[in-house]
Amino acid sequence: MHQFQKNYVWKRVSTGIKLENPSLSNNRHLFSPHAYSANKPTRKYSTIPNIPCEIPATQLESKTHPLGWEKIQAQVEPYFGNNWNFASEKEKRGFLAIGFSRAFSHFFPLTLDCRIETSCKVFYLTLLIDDQLEKMSFEQMHSYRERVMRIALGAMSPDKHVCLEWMLHDTFQSMRNIDEGLAGDAAQGFCQLLQAQTSQERSSIQTLGSYLKFREIDAGKPFGANLRLNPAELERLSALESASFRHMGVINDIYSWEREWKMHQENPTDGSRPLSAIYILANETGLPFTACKRLMYSYCRELELIIKHTGDELQADSVSKWTPEMDMYFKGLESFMRGNELWSQWTPRYRQ
Repeated sequence: MHQFQKNYVWKRVSTGIKLENPSLSNNRHLFSPHAYSANKPTRKYSTIPNIPCEIPATQLESKTHPLGWEKIQAQVEPYFGNNWNFASEKEKRGFLAIGFSRAFSHFFPLTLDCRIETSCKVFYLTLLIDDQLEKMSFEQMHSYRERVMRIALGAMSPDKHVCLEWMLHDTFQSMRNIDEGLAGDAAQGFCQLLQAQTSQERSSIQTLGSYLKFREIDAGKPFGANLRLNPAELERLSALESASFRHMGVINDIYSWEREWKMHQENPTDGSRPLSAIYILANETGLPFTACKRLMYSYCRELELIIKHTGDELQADSVSKWTPEMDMYFKGLESFMRGNELWSQWTPRYRQ
């Protein structure tokens, strides 16, 4: 993994374009006006069911894995249905109805067929862990994460009586058997995500800028696509990564807000404490949540414009070569963002 936590947001890329960190100061624009063309298309709005507010039209295209999500589901879901210790049949049905195999098909359409099963299992395990963290205090989360991280990294043997532990161990071991190098990177990315989810810093974030920077978590290079980029290529793509991580986090915040607030009201633990762009922006501005959703949706569309423009500039740069690996990674970022939004719109998880 080239870097665990991004300590920058918008940085100068080889084209000379500077993407600035959005600020909430009264004398600065929320979006950088010079980072993309002023001749933007006229905004169009949609009222698709389950969308929490009117939204601008997206700049991103949707793609799905050629294998089809039904075949992915058949490969992966029996593993969880047969082995995970669900509290009840209702909970089991609810988890399987979330549609993570369908989400995976949209998120990672470039995944090699031979790597789908292990990659998708990690995807599922991340959601199951997130659900457990919501019920914990910070003290419980820290103890829990240290053990989970050591198992994921292969530094500790799992307890065979705890389904999460042996399933996590077996999944990452299967990945190492396929590709030890990229599997190690994926395990490090998994641990970085878990650290962010359980960080006590979550409770002290009060500004939108600080929150957006916090959400920029490098989850590692794609194991599933067998994609290998050198440090120079990753450096050139860093601003695009930053924007895509922000986009993913904010879209999730928009759609999960009602569920997140309800969970905290019903069980006010540290793990369920709201950490959301919607909540922070509402506290800063006094605007209602619905208005904050509209604002943050526009912010995501501005990120898409920046990503498109910056990608075009990087590809047109005559000094630094735009490699096939960079092109694939760039397309993967776009698919991930668009897939995340589509899944957020239809998943029952955010309508419960």
